[in-house]
Amino acid sequence: MTNTTTGYLFSGPRGTLTLAVPCDACQAFHWHGAGTVERPLHAPGDVTERASHCHNGNRYSAIRISDVPYDRAWVTPMRGRFSTAYRRHLEVAR
Repeated sequence: MTNTTTGYLFSGPRGTLTLAVPCDACQAFHWHGAGTVERPLHAPGDVTERASHCHNGNRYSAIRISDVPYDRAWVTPMRGRFSTAYRRHLEVAR
């Protein structure tokens, strides 16, 4: 059985792409490599076969790439936990 979660692409420094995956257990995002801007490994709408690497209980075996890119405002500045902006994004997405 496949447990699919949503992931968000993020363009980082030097043209790298990462995939931010929300973790309810940690109340933060986990990161997966996603290639580079010139050679992306994933595109919005893709479903990956990436498994969770969280030790706190977040279990997924696939990630669906969202059309919405990762937004830095989705985490708090101090500890990197989910912010109210991310919670609002989830409410609007429902």
